[in-house]
Amino acid sequence: MFALAVGNFSVTSQTFVHQHAQKIAPGSTVFVSHQSFDNPDLPGPHLYALKRTPQVAKSDFQVGPLARFTPRNRLISQFLKHHGVHTMMAEFGTYGVKILPAAKAAGCQFYVHFHGWDASSVLNDPTFVRRYKKMFQIADGFFAPSRFIADKLIKIGCPDDKIWVTPCGIEIADFPYSKGTPGRCLAVGRFIDKKAPHITVEAFAKAAKGNLDAHLDFVGDGPMMDEAKSVAEKFGASDQITFHGEQPHAFVKELIQTCNIFLQHSVTAENGNVEGLPVAILEAMCAGVAVVSTRHSGIPEAVLENETGLLCDEHEVDQMAASIRHLLTDPELTAKLGLAGHERAKSQFDIDLSISILRSKMRL
Repeated sequence: MFALAVGNFSVTSQTFVHQHAQKIAPGSTVFVSHQSFDNPDLPGPHLYALKRTPQVAKSDFQVGPLARFTPRNRLISQFLKHHGVHTMMAEFGTYGVKILPAAKAAGCQFYVHFHGWDASSVLNDPTFVRRYKKMFQIADGFFAPSRFIADKLIKIGCPDDKIWVTPCGIEIADFPYSKGTPGRCLAVGRFIDKKAPHITVEAFAKAAKGNLDAHLDFVGDGPMMDEAKSVAEKFGASDQITFHGEQPHAFVKELIQTCNIFLQHSVTAENGNVEGLPVAILEAMCAGVAVVSTRHSGIPEAVLENETGLLCDEHEVDQMAASIRHLLTDPELTAKLGLAGHERAKSQFDIDLSISILRSKMRL
């Protein structure tokens, strides 16, 4: 049996968690989380542990013999043994630190899949760095969504022969090639600082000024929503931008077929938080949508500059606006970049390829 662990299986934006749950070991997977969930697409035993107590909270991040005997870790260990689990993977390094002792107490091979913030802003905390270094010694292997993230972990002590670059793949069939509608732009993501939605809105507004055919659909929600709407109003683009709020993945799948330009202005947040490799960009590429984004984290590993999309420097609004304007006024280039992105997504970012790497490295 295989066990997949994550703090919460119900986060809409974390499509990769559900892909791992469904595809790594279908029919032979149990789940461990700290939030209850009811999802018929994830059948199998589920341990929802774990109301926090002062004793448990204090020992969350212990790595060593004492940690094995905390109430939380004892419960997880018993669950794993009961179901005959031999291999376990935790989503996010921070969660891996929490449950590593329980996995090892149950005799499991243990792996951790890092994603982005757990290998960036978290590293500002010396205590977490020490805990990660212990985990690097004890766990059996690690996965990173990009070379950029892998190198950050190697820099703080992860052995380079224990970490593998494994981008979170996409369901190719869910995003068939489509030329979309000229001038129709799309942005998808949480409205948080590292995704800089206000910059995306400003860049689009500047690029679309005077172009009545240009329109931006923005899917997502978060604490920066009001700021993004204010920017749209400030630049007179409110009528050209539709803010859809948070929507299910099925909504994005349909909407992406109508667009021909995808926008994402990812930046390094003030606290150091960075992206891993945004799945929404990979989905857009697969659908044949030209990408305008930033030279940030793992994005240039997917978006080949001037081949599958256009990239600008972080926080450079005018650079991004110029790139958007270029694509809005050159449909042939937009189509060329979109087709090249489609071919690259099919060959490099198929979920089945990602799953095969995970299964191979975990010897499943």
